[in-house]
Amino acid sequence: MKPHSYLDVCVKMQLRTILTISMLVTPNVFAYQLSGARDPQAATQQAEYQEKLQHVINDKADYAAGIVSRWENSEAANGKWDANAAADLYIALMKLKPESLLAAGEASTYEGMMAVIATGSRAKAAISQPGPLSPNTQVSSNTQVSPNALGDSADDMVYTPVAPCRIVDTRVIGGIVVNGSQRNWDMDGSNFSSQGGSSTDCGIPFGVAQAVAMNITVTQPSGPGYVTAWRYVSARPLASVLNFVTGQTVANSTIIPTNPGGGADFSVYVAGGNAHMVIDVIGYFAAPVATALDCTTANSALTSVPVNLYTPVDAICPAGTTATGGGWFSNEGTGGYQGVWVLSQPGAAYNFNGWRVWVDNQTNGNRNIQAWAVCCRIPGR
Repeated sequence: MKPHSYLDVCVKMQLRTILTISMLVTPNVFAYQLSGARDPQAATQQAEYQEKLQHVINDKADYAAGIVSRWENSEAANGKWDANAAADLYIALMKLKPESLLAAGEASTYEGMMAVIATGSRAKAAISQPGPLSPNTQVSSNTQVSPNALGDSADDMVYTPVAPCRIVDTRVIGGIVVNGSQRNWDMDGSNFSSQGGSSTDCGIPFGVAQAVAMNITVTQPSGPGYVTAWRYVSARPLASVLNFVTGQTVANSTIIPTNPGGGADFSVYVAGGNAHMVIDVIGYFAAPVATALDCTTANSALTSVPVNLYTPVDAICPAGTTATGGGWFSNEGTGGYQGVWVLSQPGAAYNFNGWRVWVDNQTNGNRNIQAWAVCCRIPGR
Protein backbone atom coordinates (compact mmCIF):
# COMPACT_ATOMS: atom_id res chain seq x y z
CA MET A 1 0.00 0.00 0.00
CA LYS A 2 1.36 3.37 -0.94
CA PRO A 3 1.93 5.94 1.85
CA HIS A 4 -0.78 8.60 2.37
CA SER A 5 -0.11 12.07 1.03
CA TYR A 6 -0.79 15.06 3.25
CA LEU A 7 -3.78 15.91 1.06
CA ASP A 8 -5.18 12.38 1.37
CA VAL A 9 -4.97 12.54 5.14
CA CYS A 10 -6.64 15.98 5.33
CA VAL A 11 -9.47 15.02 3.00
CA LYS A 12 -10.18 11.80 4.87
CA MET A 13 -10.11 13.50 8.25
CA GLN A 14 -12.52 16.16 6.97
CA LEU A 15 -14.82 13.54 5.49
CA ARG A 16 -14.98 11.64 8.77
CA THR A 17 -15.64 14.89 10.66
CA ILE A 18 -18.48 15.86 8.34
CA LEU A 19 -20.19 12.52 8.08
CA THR A 20 -19.33 10.19 10.95
CA ILE A 21 -21.19 7.62 8.89
CA SER A 22 -20.20 3.99 8.66
CA MET A 23 -21.86 2.63 5.56
CA LEU A 24 -23.13 -0.94 5.77
CA VAL A 25 -23.96 -2.98 2.73
CA THR A 26 -27.48 -4.41 3.07
CA PRO A 27 -29.36 -6.14 0.25
CA ASN A 28 -28.81 -3.96 -2.83
CA VAL A 29 -28.35 -0.72 -0.89
CA PHE A 30 -25.88 1.18 1.25
CA ALA A 31 -27.61 2.34 4.43
CA TYR A 32 -26.50 5.39 6.41
CA GLN A 33 -27.59 6.81 9.76
CA LEU A 34 -27.81 10.43 10.87
CA SER A 35 -27.91 11.58 14.46
CA GLY A 36 -30.82 13.75 15.57
CA ALA A 37 -34.42 12.97 16.51
CA ARG A 38 -37.62 13.23 14.52
CA ASP A 39 -39.75 16.26 15.34
CA PRO A 40 -42.60 14.70 17.41
CA GLN A 41 -45.12 17.40 16.44
CA ALA A 42 -44.36 17.06 12.74
CA ALA A 43 -44.58 13.29 13.02
CA THR A 44 -47.99 13.52 14.72
CA GLN A 45 -49.29 15.96 12.11
CA GLN A 46 -48.09 13.74 9.30
CA ALA A 47 -49.65 10.65 10.88
CA GLU A 48 -52.99 12.45 11.18
CA TYR A 49 -52.78 13.66 7.59
CA GLN A 50 -51.94 10.18 6.30
CA GLU A 51 -54.85 8.68 8.25
CA LYS A 52 -57.31 11.14 6.69
CA LEU A 53 -55.78 10.66 3.25
CA GLN A 54 -56.12 6.89 3.56
CA HIS A 55 -59.79 7.35 4.43
CA VAL A 56 -60.26 9.30 1.18
CA ILE A 57 -58.41 6.65 -0.81
CA ASN A 58 -60.44 3.82 0.74
CA ASP A 59 -63.81 5.39 -0.05
CA LYS A 60 -63.35 8.23 -2.51
CA ALA A 61 -66.95 8.10 -3.74
CA ASP A 62 -68.42 8.43 -0.24
CA TYR A 63 -66.05 11.29 0.62
CA ALA A 64 -66.99 13.19 -2.56
CA ALA A 65 -70.70 12.62 -1.91
CA GLY A 66 -70.24 14.04 1.59
CA ILE A 67 -68.78 17.25 0.17
CA VAL A 68 -71.72 17.63 -2.20
CA SER A 69 -74.20 17.13 0.63
CA ARG A 70 -72.36 19.59 2.85
CA TRP A 71 -72.82 22.56 0.49
CA GLU A 72 -76.19 21.84 -1.12
CA ASN A 73 -78.46 23.77 1.26
CA SER A 74 -76.33 26.89 1.68
CA GLU A 75 -75.55 27.23 -2.02
CA ALA A 76 -79.14 26.62 -3.05
CA ALA A 77 -80.02 29.60 -0.87
CA ASN A 78 -77.35 31.60 -2.72
CA GLY A 79 -78.70 30.65 -6.14
CA LYS A 80 -75.70 28.39 -6.87
CA TRP A 81 -77.60 25.11 -7.04
CA ASP A 82 -79.70 23.91 -9.93
CA ALA A 83 -80.98 20.55 -11.15
CA ASN A 84 -77.54 19.49 -12.38
CA ALA A 85 -75.40 21.01 -9.63
CA ALA A 86 -75.09 17.95 -7.41
CA ALA A 87 -74.15 15.62 -10.26
CA ASP A 88 -71.74 18.15 -11.81
CA LEU A 89 -69.98 18.82 -8.51
CA TYR A 90 -69.71 15.12 -7.70
CA ILE A 91 -68.13 14.36 -11.11
CA ALA A 92 -65.65 17.23 -10.71
CA LEU A 93 -64.65 16.04 -7.23
CA MET A 94 -64.17 12.46 -8.39
CA LYS A 95 -61.65 13.68 -10.99
CA LEU A 96 -59.38 15.09 -8.26
CA LYS A 97 -56.40 13.23 -6.88
CA PRO A 98 -56.89 11.98 -3.29
CA GLU A 99 -54.70 14.76 -1.83
CA SER A 100 -56.73 17.44 -3.62
CA LEU A 101 -60.03 15.81 -2.74
CA LEU A 102 -59.00 15.85 0.92
CA ALA A 103 -58.19 19.57 0.62
CA ALA A 104 -61.58 20.20 -1.01
CA GLY A 105 -63.30 18.41 1.85
CA GLU A 106 -61.44 20.45 4.46
CA ALA A 107 -62.14 23.81 2.80
CA SER A 108 -64.03 26.11 5.16
CA THR A 109 -65.95 27.90 2.37
CA TYR A 110 -67.68 26.90 -0.86
CA GLU A 111 -65.35 29.27 -2.74
CA GLY A 112 -62.33 27.58 -1.17
CA MET A 113 -63.62 24.17 -2.19
CA MET A 114 -64.24 25.39 -5.75
CA ALA A 115 -60.72 26.87 -5.87
CA VAL A 116 -59.32 23.39 -5.27
CA ILE A 117 -61.41 22.06 -8.16
CA ALA A 118 -60.30 24.93 -10.38
CA THR A 119 -56.58 24.43 -9.81
CA GLY A 120 -56.29 20.82 -8.69
CA SER A 121 -54.01 22.02 -5.89
CA ARG A 122 -54.11 21.27 -2.19
CA ALA A 123 -53.57 23.68 0.66
CA LYS A 124 -50.59 21.86 2.13
CA ALA A 125 -48.12 19.30 0.87
CA ALA A 126 -45.97 16.89 2.82
CA ILE A 127 -42.54 16.82 1.25
CA SER A 128 -39.09 15.65 2.19
CA GLN A 129 -36.70 18.38 3.25
CA PRO A 130 -33.15 17.19 2.53
CA GLY A 131 -30.43 18.77 4.62
CA PRO A 132 -26.65 18.69 4.77
CA LEU A 133 -25.11 15.43 5.93
CA SER A 134 -23.70 16.38 9.30
CA PRO A 135 -23.75 14.85 12.78
CA ASN A 136 -26.27 17.44 13.99
CA THR A 137 -28.65 17.20 11.05
CA GLN A 138 -32.27 16.46 11.90
CA VAL A 139 -34.01 14.89 8.94
CA SER A 140 -37.79 14.61 8.73
CA SER A 141 -39.82 13.55 5.73
CA ASN A 142 -42.94 14.93 7.34
CA THR A 143 -42.46 18.69 7.21
CA GLN A 144 -45.69 20.48 6.31
CA VAL A 145 -45.18 23.37 3.92
CA SER A 146 -47.45 25.62 1.89
CA PRO A 147 -46.64 25.52 -1.84
CA ASN A 148 -46.16 28.68 -3.81
CA ALA A 149 -49.18 29.73 -5.89
CA LEU A 150 -48.89 29.36 -9.64
CA GLY A 151 -50.29 32.61 -10.95
CA ASP A 152 -53.47 34.28 -9.73
CA SER A 153 -56.99 33.05 -10.43
CA ALA A 154 -58.14 36.59 -11.21
CA ASP A 155 -55.15 38.05 -13.06
CA ASP A 156 -53.05 35.25 -14.59
CA MET A 157 -55.66 33.16 -16.36
CA VAL A 158 -55.13 30.81 -19.30
CA TYR A 159 -57.48 30.90 -22.30
CA THR A 160 -58.87 27.67 -23.76
CA PRO A 161 -60.92 27.91 -26.97
CA VAL A 162 -63.92 25.62 -27.53
CA ALA A 163 -66.03 24.91 -30.59
CA PRO A 164 -68.88 27.46 -30.70
CA CYS A 165 -71.68 25.99 -28.61
CA ARG A 166 -75.09 27.32 -27.58
CA ILE A 167 -75.85 27.72 -23.89
CA VAL A 168 -78.90 30.05 -24.05
CA ASP A 169 -81.78 30.52 -26.49
CA THR A 170 -84.84 32.28 -25.08
CA ARG A 171 -86.80 31.45 -28.25
CA VAL A 172 -86.66 27.80 -27.13
CA ILE A 173 -87.04 28.12 -23.35
CA GLY A 174 -87.58 31.08 -21.07
CA GLY A 175 -89.33 33.48 -23.41
CA ILE A 176 -88.54 37.03 -24.40
CA VAL A 177 -86.49 39.18 -22.00
CA VAL A 178 -88.56 42.21 -21.13
CA ASN A 179 -87.32 45.75 -20.74
CA GLY A 180 -85.63 46.43 -17.42
CA SER A 181 -85.34 42.78 -16.39
CA GLN A 182 -82.39 40.58 -15.42
CA ARG A 183 -81.78 36.92 -16.25
CA ASN A 184 -79.21 34.70 -14.51
CA TRP A 185 -77.70 31.80 -16.46
CA ASP A 186 -75.31 28.88 -16.05
CA MET A 187 -72.20 28.48 -18.21
CA ASP A 188 -70.55 25.28 -16.86
CA GLY A 189 -73.32 22.73 -16.40
CA SER A 190 -73.38 19.18 -17.73
CA ASN A 191 -75.97 20.37 -20.26
CA PHE A 192 -77.83 23.57 -21.13
CA SER A 193 -81.13 22.21 -22.42
CA SER A 194 -82.98 23.90 -19.53
CA GLN A 195 -81.75 27.24 -20.94
CA GLY A 196 -82.65 26.39 -24.54
CA GLY A 197 -79.07 25.43 -25.31
CA SER A 198 -77.02 22.32 -26.06
CA SER A 199 -77.56 19.03 -24.24
CA THR A 200 -73.75 18.81 -23.77
CA ASP A 201 -71.36 20.67 -21.45
CA CYS A 202 -70.02 22.68 -24.42
CA GLY A 203 -66.46 21.76 -23.44
CA ILE A 204 -66.37 23.99 -20.36
CA PRO A 205 -65.27 21.99 -17.28
CA PHE A 206 -67.27 22.40 -14.11
CA GLY A 207 -66.05 24.96 -11.61
CA VAL A 208 -62.94 26.25 -13.38
CA ALA A 209 -63.91 29.08 -15.75
CA GLN A 210 -63.37 32.51 -14.20
CA ALA A 211 -64.43 34.24 -17.43
CA VAL A 212 -66.08 33.11 -20.66
CA ALA A 213 -65.72 34.37 -24.22
CA MET A 214 -69.18 34.39 -25.79
CA ASN A 215 -71.23 35.67 -28.67
CA ILE A 216 -74.39 37.44 -27.46
CA THR A 217 -77.15 37.87 -30.02
CA VAL A 218 -80.31 39.94 -29.69
CA THR A 219 -83.21 39.25 -32.05
CA GLN A 220 -86.80 40.51 -32.49
CA PRO A 221 -86.40 43.56 -30.21
CA SER A 222 -89.59 45.60 -29.74
CA GLY A 223 -87.66 48.84 -29.47
CA PRO A 224 -84.13 50.30 -29.25
CA GLY A 225 -82.06 49.35 -26.25
CA TYR A 226 -78.89 47.73 -24.89
CA VAL A 227 -77.60 44.63 -23.09
CA THR A 228 -75.32 44.49 -20.07
CA ALA A 229 -73.63 41.26 -18.87
CA TRP A 230 -71.57 40.61 -15.73
CA ARG A 231 -70.48 38.09 -13.09
CA TYR A 232 -73.35 36.67 -11.07
CA VAL A 233 -73.80 38.27 -7.60
CA SER A 234 -71.50 41.15 -8.56
CA ALA A 235 -72.70 44.72 -9.05
CA ARG A 236 -74.20 45.43 -12.47
CA PRO A 237 -71.80 47.56 -14.54
CA LEU A 238 -72.84 50.68 -16.42
CA ALA A 239 -71.18 49.69 -19.70
CA SER A 240 -73.19 47.77 -22.30
CA VAL A 241 -71.92 44.80 -24.31
CA LEU A 242 -74.42 45.24 -27.17
CA ASN A 243 -76.75 47.96 -28.51
CA PHE A 244 -79.76 47.34 -30.75
CA VAL A 245 -82.59 49.09 -32.58
CA THR A 246 -86.17 48.03 -33.22
CA GLY A 247 -86.50 44.76 -35.14
CA GLN A 248 -82.75 44.30 -35.53
CA THR A 249 -80.88 41.01 -35.13
CA VAL A 250 -77.39 41.92 -33.95
CA ALA A 251 -74.53 40.03 -32.28
CA ASN A 252 -71.36 40.93 -30.45
CA SER A 253 -68.44 38.95 -29.04
CA THR A 254 -67.44 39.74 -25.47
CA ILE A 255 -65.65 38.29 -22.44
CA ILE A 256 -67.75 38.06 -19.28
CA PRO A 257 -66.37 37.31 -15.78
CA THR A 258 -68.26 34.41 -14.21
CA ASN A 259 -68.96 32.79 -10.86
CA PRO A 260 -68.18 29.12 -11.65
CA GLY A 261 -69.92 26.17 -10.05
CA GLY A 262 -73.51 25.00 -9.79
CA GLY A 263 -76.41 27.28 -10.63
CA ALA A 264 -76.19 30.79 -12.05
CA ASP A 265 -72.74 31.98 -13.17
CA PHE A 266 -73.43 35.23 -15.03
CA SER A 267 -76.25 37.77 -15.35
CA VAL A 268 -77.71 39.69 -18.28
CA TYR A 269 -79.82 42.86 -18.15
CA VAL A 270 -81.89 44.25 -21.02
CA ALA A 271 -82.91 47.92 -21.17
CA GLY A 272 -85.13 49.52 -23.83
CA GLY A 273 -87.19 47.15 -25.92
CA ASN A 274 -88.14 43.59 -25.15
CA ALA A 275 -85.90 41.08 -26.98
CA HIS A 276 -85.01 37.43 -27.40
CA MET A 277 -81.43 36.44 -26.61
CA VAL A 278 -79.11 33.76 -27.99
CA ILE A 279 -75.72 33.10 -26.34
CA ASP A 280 -72.93 30.89 -27.73
CA VAL A 281 -69.67 30.19 -25.88
CA ILE A 282 -66.40 30.15 -27.83
CA GLY A 283 -63.83 29.75 -25.05
CA TYR A 284 -63.05 30.21 -21.37
CA PHE A 285 -60.39 31.60 -19.05
CA ALA A 286 -59.21 29.57 -16.04
CA ALA A 287 -56.51 29.70 -13.40
CA PRO A 288 -53.20 28.16 -14.48
CA VAL A 289 -52.64 24.61 -13.29
CA ALA A 290 -49.23 23.34 -12.18
CA THR A 291 -47.65 20.84 -14.54
CA ALA A 292 -46.33 17.65 -12.96
CA LEU A 293 -42.59 17.08 -13.22
CA ASP A 294 -41.34 14.57 -15.77
CA CYS A 295 -38.57 12.65 -14.02
CA THR A 296 -36.18 9.87 -14.92
CA THR A 297 -33.29 8.17 -13.11
CA ALA A 298 -29.77 8.29 -14.51
CA ASN A 299 -27.22 5.74 -13.32
CA SER A 300 -23.45 5.63 -13.45
CA ALA A 301 -21.62 2.46 -14.34
CA LEU A 302 -21.06 0.05 -11.47
CA THR A 303 -17.63 1.27 -10.40
CA SER A 304 -14.98 -0.79 -8.62
CA VAL A 305 -13.50 1.52 -5.97
CA PRO A 306 -9.96 0.55 -4.94
CA VAL A 307 -8.69 0.54 -1.39
CA ASN A 308 -7.37 3.81 0.01
CA LEU A 309 -8.16 5.92 -3.07
CA TYR A 310 -10.72 8.71 -2.55
CA THR A 311 -12.90 8.10 -5.64
CA PRO A 312 -15.76 10.09 -7.23
CA VAL A 313 -18.58 8.16 -8.92
CA ASP A 314 -20.85 10.35 -11.09
CA ALA A 315 -24.36 9.91 -12.48
CA ILE A 316 -24.98 12.39 -15.33
CA CYS A 317 -28.45 13.73 -16.12
CA PRO A 318 -29.53 13.88 -19.77
CA ALA A 319 -29.75 17.23 -21.56
CA GLY A 320 -32.93 19.17 -20.88
CA THR A 321 -33.31 17.87 -17.32
CA THR A 322 -32.03 19.02 -13.94
CA ALA A 323 -30.75 16.87 -11.08
CA THR A 324 -33.16 17.05 -8.14
CA GLY A 325 -31.70 14.30 -5.97
CA GLY A 326 -29.53 11.23 -5.96
CA GLY A 327 -27.76 8.53 -4.04
CA TRP A 328 -25.84 5.28 -4.41
CA PHE A 329 -26.22 1.53 -4.86
CA SER A 330 -24.02 -1.52 -4.42
CA ASN A 331 -24.23 -5.17 -5.44
CA GLU A 332 -21.85 -6.27 -2.70
CA GLY A 333 -24.33 -8.63 -1.07
CA THR A 334 -25.51 -8.97 2.51
CA GLY A 335 -22.22 -9.50 4.37
CA GLY A 336 -21.66 -5.84 5.18
CA TYR A 337 -18.42 -3.86 5.22
CA GLN A 338 -17.10 -1.65 7.95
CA GLY A 339 -14.78 1.10 6.86
CA VAL A 340 -16.48 2.36 3.68
CA TRP A 341 -17.14 6.08 3.89
CA VAL A 342 -19.40 7.96 1.47
CA LEU A 343 -20.27 11.59 0.75
CA SER A 344 -23.25 12.16 -1.56
CA GLN A 345 -23.57 15.59 -3.21
CA PRO A 346 -25.29 17.37 -6.12
CA GLY A 347 -23.15 17.52 -9.23
CA ALA A 348 -23.72 21.28 -9.41
CA ALA A 349 -21.05 21.63 -6.74
CA TYR A 350 -18.61 20.25 -9.33
CA ASN A 351 -20.03 22.07 -12.37
CA PHE A 352 -21.98 19.19 -13.89
CA ASN A 353 -25.66 18.28 -14.02
CA GLY A 354 -26.11 15.11 -12.01
CA TRP A 355 -25.08 13.51 -8.72
CA ARG A 356 -21.66 12.68 -7.29
CA VAL A 357 -20.78 10.06 -4.70
CA TRP A 358 -17.35 10.33 -3.10
CA VAL A 359 -16.15 6.96 -1.77
CA ASP A 360 -13.34 6.32 0.70
CA ASN A 361 -12.78 2.57 0.76
CA GLN A 362 -10.83 1.45 3.85
CA THR A 363 -11.63 -2.26 3.58
CA ASN A 364 -9.39 -5.11 2.47
CA GLY A 365 -10.54 -5.13 -1.17
CA ASN A 366 -12.26 -3.25 -3.95
CA ARG A 367 -15.90 -2.29 -3.34
CA ASN A 368 -18.53 -1.83 -6.10
CA ILE A 369 -20.46 1.47 -6.11
CA GLN A 370 -23.01 2.92 -8.51
CA ALA A 371 -24.28 6.50 -8.32
CA TRP A 372 -27.80 7.48 -9.38
CA ALA A 373 -29.50 10.81 -9.99
CA VAL A 374 -33.14 11.83 -10.23
CA CYS A 375 -33.35 14.05 -13.32
CA CYS A 376 -36.50 16.14 -13.87
CA ARG A 377 -37.96 18.63 -16.28
CA ILE A 378 -41.20 20.60 -16.56
CA PRO A 379 -42.96 19.26 -19.67
CA GLY A 380 -44.01 21.65 -22.38
CA ARG A 381 -47.69 22.16 -23.06
